[in-house]
This record gives sequence, C-alpha cells and structure tokens, in this order.
Amino acid sequence: MKALIVGAGAQGLVISWVLTRSDDVSEVVLGDIDQGRLKDIVETNQSKKLKTAMVDASDTDGMARLMKDGKFDLVVNATLPAFNDNIMEACYEARVNYLDMATSEYFPGGDENIPVEELKYAKKWEEASLKGLILAGSDAGTTNVMAKEAADELDEVDSIKIKDYAITESEKPIVLWQPQTYLGDLSSPAVIWDNGYKKMPPFSGEEEYDFPPPIGCKGKVYYHSHEEPLVIPKFIGKPVKYVDFKMGEPELMLWKSIVDLGLMSEDPIEVEGKKIAPRSVFFKLLPPTPKAKELIELVKSGKLRSRLILTVDVDGKRVGKDWHYQLWTEGPDCATACERIPGASDVSSATAISGAVFSLMMLRGQVKHTGIFPPEVFDKEERMIYFKVMREWGIKIHKRTEMIL
Repeated sequence: MKALIVGAGAQGLVISWVLTRSDDVSEVVLGDIDQGRLKDIVETNQSKKLKTAMVDASDTDGMARLMKDGKFDLVVNATLPAFNDNIMEACYEARVNYLDMATSEYFPGGDENIPVEELKYAKKWEEASLKGLILAGSDAGTTNVMAKEAADELDEVDSIKIKDYAITESEKPIVLWQPQTYLGDLSSPAVIWDNGYKKMPPFSGEEEYDFPPPIGCKGKVYYHSHEEPLVIPKFIGKPVKYVDFKMGEPELMLWKSIVDLGLMSEDPIEVEGKKIAPRSVFFKLLPPTPKAKELIELVKSGKLRSRLILTVDVDGKRVGKDWHYQLWTEGPDCATACERIPGASDVSSATAISGAVFSLMMLRGQVKHTGIFPPEVFDKEERMIYFKVMREWGIKIHKRTEMIL
C-alpha cells in the first residue's frame, strides 16, 4: 500500500512516521514546496520507506500527474485547508481516495445543506465510488467519533458539547498549530447548532469546566469557530437538539487582546503613506511552527512544556431515563510525544496520530463508506478499530456514564 502526504509541516511529520512504521505500508511519499522541511523530516524519520517529492498544492494538474504516476492508494492532505479544493480535484482526476483534517469554508454558496466545502463534491465522488474521509484529525476527528460512541447508546440526543483545552509553557513565543488557521478561527464568529445553525460572537459563551486527568484542573473555555457543530447534526445518524465547540488555554485572553486591537483585520490601514492589512503584518512577525529538530531541542532543554485534552459531553435519554456521557482523551505531554516520535508535540501528536490511524483504516479497507463523509458516520466495528489503534499509538479514549436521577 502506498500513500502520498501533501504537506511537510507538524502533521506531515507525525503521519509519515506512523505510516512508515506500519508493516503493511510499502511506501510513503511526502510532498511540499519547502525543501528544508522535507529534508528535516527525512533526517528525523530515517525510514527507507519515506520518499519526497516537490509538490505545489496550488498546482492541481501537477498533483494529478504525480498521483497517477505514483499509483497511490490514498492521498493525505496535511497542508493548509485553503488547498482542499486543489487536492480534492487532483484526487478525483487521478481516481484516488482522499483524507483531510480541516476545512476552510463553511456553507459554500450560503447553502446550509452543505455545511463544509468538501461536501460539495459528495455526489460525484459517490458516483465514482471514491472515498473522501474529511475532518479526520483530533478535533475535528477524534471528537466526532467520541460523540458518535455516546449518541449510538442513546434513544434521544439532547446535547453534544465539545471542549479543547491546552496548557503550554514556553520561554519564547511559540505556535504549535498552524497560526493562520488557529487565529483565523479565534477571530471569527462561532457556529453552534441549536435546532438550527446560529452564529455566536468570538470569545462569548464563557464557561469554567472541571477537566479530568491528565489536565486535572478547572479552566475557562469559550465558543470557537470549528467544524463539529457544522457536520455532527447532519451525520450523527439521529436528531440532536444542540451541539457546540469551546476552546480554552490559560493565555487565551492574550489572543483576545490581539483580536480586539484589530491585528486580525484584513482591512488595510495606512502607515507612513503605505497601506497594509494588520493581519499580514502580524503573521509576518509570528514565528512558524517549529521544525522537527528545533522542537526536539526546545523539549530537551526544558524550554517547552505542553499538554492537551479533548472532552465530549453528551446528554440524552435511554429507555426513558436521562443519561450523561463524558468522554475524554489521555495522550502524551509534549516531552513524551517528542520522545516517541522525534519532532512531535502533544498538539501535533493528538491531531496527526489520529489522522494517521484514520489513514491506516482507509488503506486497509476498514472504512466501509463511499463519497465524502466525516468520521461520525463510523459504526461500532469501525469505532472499535479506531480506538484500538489509537491506544497502540499512546492515545487512550476514556468514557464515563451516569444516569441522572
């Protein structure tokens, strides 16, 4: 089995590691236009299965030629969501299955029946018997599967509430996730599902939540623009009244100040006779996500410490009784993640190990669906495979149930 990964960033590093360590994967090609990042990952990975290619994610025709020539079984989109359209079109042209971990556009054309951009290709992919597993990272991805695990056991689903919380300590400014995606989401209205889609202002819906171990503390979270409330009501398999997504970290108010100051604005302002968008200046000054060797040094020196947790709370009725489900992840902290996969952080580990497990399931024919679909369509058998392989790679999914009296 052969896979092409487009994107040699933090996610591509981890996914290429997991796939090259899987006995039934014969070759992994990692593609990017940044030769420095490709070289960095190859030297860190050190697997003879890993090859590299010069890939421009904006060049649909070039990617389609590479896919046809390489006879890949799967293409993993590990680059910016802005390139989803290009990569999906190339996959369709080459008739190869596809996986991504995020979307870049909600309600394309203003159609609420198409909550994320990838779904506009659903009909032609179904007709071509192609598989496109979308939003298959950690959140979205792991969270969707956890939500389905609880919803399947309920007769009625009242609410699904998802939270992402991280504690990061660093001696210098650092971003462990694609800054354009993260800050773009922070500064955008958050869509929730409340018997229909509704938009909430950024940083609204403040809630203090008691996180279980490994975080084991209370933390404040806020509505955050994310994919789960968009797709879960459409794909969970039964009616759900309410879905939201909230995010938090101890430094979140610093990011709020950046947004409030207008530094995320795309409207040009005049400075010394020149017009420039504040967002462009900020992103120019913001450091990129660390390369593998840089992150290894930060962790070894003790200058970076980080830990992430995802929780999903589901309420509903079963046999006439009210039930509450709480599911959460237990993954490695940054130091442990980097020890297991050199160059990985707790954030890239959570997202990309999940993406790699989904990829393995696609390669192994363990995903039964065709067309374009998110992971909450998984049935019990698919979920058990997913949870098992996640545990093998160091990420446990816990579940607690309680009947409400």
